Formats: sequence, C-alpha cells, structure tokens
Amino acid sequence: MASTGRAGLSRASAQIGDDHMYGPGTLVSIARGEGLNWSRISLRQGSRVSRQVAGRLDPDRVHAYAILPRDRAGIEVADFARSVGVSDADRVLGKILQALSAISDGILVVDDDLARRGDPGLDDVSFVDDRVIRWLDLRSAPDELTRLIRIGASGYPLNAFICDNSSGEAFRPSARSLSESEVDLLAGEVRLVIHSIFDAESFLLLAIDDGIEELLESITSSVDPPP
Repeated sequence: MASTGRAGLSRASAQIGDDHMYGPGTLVSIARGEGLNWSRISLRQGSRVSRQVAGRLDPDRVHAYAILPRDRAGIEVADFARSVGVSDADRVLGKILQALSAISDGILVVDDDLARRGDPGLDDVSFVDDRVIRWLDLRSAPDELTRLIRIGASGYPLNAFICDNSSGEAFRPSARSLSESEVDLLAGEVRLVIHSIFDAESFLLLAIDDGIEELLESITSSVDPPP
C-alpha cells in the first residue's frame, strides 16, 4: 500500500463519520491471538489463495479488530448468543471500505466457498484450480462491496481480502484460470483479511499492513467505552 501521511489518514477516518459510534455496532480492537485463531481455521478451508494468506500471518505484526455490539463487554468472536445486526455490521464495514479507498487503489477479493468451475452463471470471475474468486475495485460503491461479501460466499467460511501493493496499483485478476505466479502475486498483495463472526452476521478484520492498521486504530481510538 502506498504510504500516507497523518492528513490523509484523518481525511479517510473522517469518511466513517460519527454515526456508527452511537449505533448498536462499532469497530473495536480485540485480542490478537483470538483473531488469529479464528482466521487460521477459516483460511484453511479456502482456496489456495486463502491458504497462502494463512502462511503470511505473522503473530507479531497482525492487528485484529471486530465489529461488535455497543455493549460489547465480555463478548468473544465465537459467541453466537449476542451479535450486532446484519444491516448495522454492513453499514460499518461499508464505511471502513470507503475510508480505505481514500488511501488505496486496491481491490476487494472474495474467495467463494460454494461455487465451482463449471457451475452456471460464472461470468467475470477468476478461477484458482476449481475454486471461484470474485473481486471488485475498492473504489466501488460501499453497498456494492458489502453485497459482494454477502453473496460471494456462504458466510462460513468467509475469506475476503483487500489487496494492494506499494506501487499503488493492485493486481487485477483476469476472468480465467490464474497461473501459479498470479496466485502468489494475489496472496502476496493481501493487506487486510475479512472473516465472518457470530452467526455469519458481523465481521473480523485482520490488518497485516501498517497503513491500514493505522487507519483502523484511528477509528477505534475515538470510540468511547460502553457505559
């Protein structure tokens, strides 16, 4: 991801707005180990891209966040009993993706866990072996991005990624089978990992890029503790 200064991060953070902070869902930092454990289980069930990303997760560099209920005390990501509403989780995630688009020329990639090569209706998708990879430009409308996340995978597992590179121009897969080198390139450009949590209602985010981590931290730092 291209480097961005404090002013750029402030502008991107401001795109989130204040309204999500007072709704039932908000972005919070969670224990790194908890996020990594959940992520590795999910990634191992994905395509070769997801499995390669699992190998890139450095426990000393990953930062974990989740969209959790406002009264989030004591809630774990695997706790199905209490969750944020789907529409609110989508709204918060959409605003995060919109903010990321201000500092990234990247793409959102979704590893489809259900579709397989040969299934009907697979237009404009890429293939990794028999698995289906879908993607959109990160500068697409936020509701288009969250819709891709919702319909591009069943929810368990959901393996989605923000991909970008230091030159500011992410690799954009063609609608065909990806070569081994292209799979390596796509996995190597992952900067943010997105998974489902709760009953496939909300999201876990793992930042493996300093710029994205700084942006997410700037959002969570302005969230007051629950009453």
